[in-house]
Amino acid sequence: MTTSESKPDRWGWARRLWPILASVAMLALAFPPFNLGLLVFVALVPWLVSLRGTSAKGAAKSGYTFGLLYFLAQMFWIVPFVLKWTGSLVSAMLPWVIASLIAGLFYALAGWLIHRAFSLKWVWAVPLVWTGIEAFRAYVPGLAFPWGIVALPLGIFPGMVQHAALGTIFLVSAWVVLANLIVMEFFFPRVGDDGKPIPLNPRIVLRYSLTFVGFFVFSAVRFGLPVEITTKTFTLGQPGVDMAFQTPEEESLALYNATPVLLAGAMTQQSDLLILPEGYAGRVVAMPPETPLTTEPPVPVMMGGQRTDVLAEGQPTYQTAFVWDGKKWEYADKTRLVVFGEYVPLRDQLPILQQFNLPAGDLTAAKELKTPQIGDFKAGPLICFEGIFPDLAAHHTSQGAQVLIQMSIDDWYEATPAWDQLWMSTVWRSIESGVPILRVGARGKTLATDLRGRVLGEAPVGRAVPMRVDVGLPKRSDAFDGRMGFVYLTWAMCFVVGMWPAIMKLRKKGE
Repeated sequence: MTTSESKPDRWGWARRLWPILASVAMLALAFPPFNLGLLVFVALVPWLVSLRGTSAKGAAKSGYTFGLLYFLAQMFWIVPFVLKWTGSLVSAMLPWVIASLIAGLFYALAGWLIHRAFSLKWVWAVPLVWTGIEAFRAYVPGLAFPWGIVALPLGIFPGMVQHAALGTIFLVSAWVVLANLIVMEFFFPRVGDDGKPIPLNPRIVLRYSLTFVGFFVFSAVRFGLPVEITTKTFTLGQPGVDMAFQTPEEESLALYNATPVLLAGAMTQQSDLLILPEGYAGRVVAMPPETPLTTEPPVPVMMGGQRTDVLAEGQPTYQTAFVWDGKKWEYADKTRLVVFGEYVPLRDQLPILQQFNLPAGDLTAAKELKTPQIGDFKAGPLICFEGIFPDLAAHHTSQGAQVLIQMSIDDWYEATPAWDQLWMSTVWRSIESGVPILRVGARGKTLATDLRGRVLGEAPVGRAVPMRVDVGLPKRSDAFDGRMGFVYLTWAMCFVVGMWPAIMKLRKKGE
C-alpha cells in the first residue's frame, strides 16, 4: 500500500455532505415562505448524483441525512406552534426533532432504493421509487402525513400540473424527479472505471425528454379546454375569530357576534350555500344542532362541529360536517383524524399514553365518507386535515361531488409556513379532481378555486367576511377515476427494485 493510499481522507465527510446540503437548501427555497417553486426541477440533482457514486450502505446513510435535514426545514413551524401552546421551548422542539428523525427513516429507504435502481441501470425507475416512498410516508398507518411532497410548490402554476388529474400530486412528483434526472444526465454524466465520462445514450435522454414534454403539453391542453358548467353562488363565511387560543367562552361570544354579519351577507347575496369553518357548530349532542344560526337557517349551510350520539361518558365523538339544505339537516363525519391532535393511538396498549390528554378527548374516525346532496348539486366536505389527502377528494368525486368544501381552523399555524402549505394542498385537491374547491378558515386562509385550480379570490385575514364567489360547477369531475392507481404502481415498483436480486435467484432456481 502506498503512502497516498494509506493517508486518511480528512474531507471525505464534506464531499458526502455538500450534495445533501445543496439539495435540501434548494428545496427549502422552493417551499414557503420563499416560494421559489421552479427550483424543484433541479433541487434533487446534487443528491441524486451523489447516490450514483456511493455504496448501498452509503446511499441509505445519505438518504437518512437528507430526510432528517429536509424535515428539520419542513417542520420547523412546529416550534412556534407548540411554544405558543405550551410556553416551553423544550416541549416545542421535541416533536420537531422526533418528526424529523422519523422522516429520515423513509428517506434512508428511498436512498437505498434509488441506488439499487442506478445499479440495475433502471434510471427510469427512480421517479417511481421516489414517489412510492413519498406516498408510503403519506399513508403509512398511524403516521400518515402527506407533508413536504416535492411537487407541492408547483400548485401556484396550475397550468403546468393538470396531469395530476391522471395520478394525483404524486404523478407530478414523479414528473419533477424526471426533470432532475434529465438535468443530471446532461450535466453530470456517469464516469467509467477509467475515470472518463460515459457518453450519453441519446435514445434514453430523448425518451425522458419526450415524456416530460408530453405531460406538460397534456397539462396545457387540459387547462384550456372548455367545460360545461352551472354557476352557483357561495358565501365563504370567515368569522375572523381566533378559534385556537381563546377560551371556549370567549370563542362562543365572538362567534355569536360574527354570525349576523355572515348570515346577512349570505341572504343578501342569495347564496346557494353558506360555508362556515370547522368547529363553528360546537359540540352537538342531538339533531338538529343548536348553533348561532338557529335550527332552521334562512339559507343552506355547511359548517363543522363535533357530534356525540348521547351526552354520556364513553360514547364516541366525531368531528363532523353539518349540512342544512334548506329543508333538513344531515351530517358527514370525518374519516381521517390527526394523530396526537384528535386521537392517541395505542392508548389502551401503552399505559404511558394514558397521561396524554386531548382537550376534547379522543375522537372517533368515521368508516364511511359521505358526499351530501345540497339542492341540485353534490358537495364533498373535507374537514381540515382531510384536505391534504388526495384519496379522500378522489372518493368524493367518484361519488358525484361537483365541488369540494374544506372547513378548517388554521389559527394554530398562522404566520408560519404551514399555513401556506395547507392552502397549497387545498388547491392541489382542485387540480387533481377537476372540480372547484371552497376553503373557509376561522381567521383565514379562506379562498375559492375554479375547476382547474385557479384561485378566484381570497378573504382578508382576520376579518369577519361573508365572501361571495360565483363558481362554475361541472356536471361531474373529468379527472381519471382511478388516479390513485398510480400510487399503487409506485409501491409495486419499490417492491420490484428492492427485491430484484431475490426475484432473479428464484427465477434461476426455477430454471
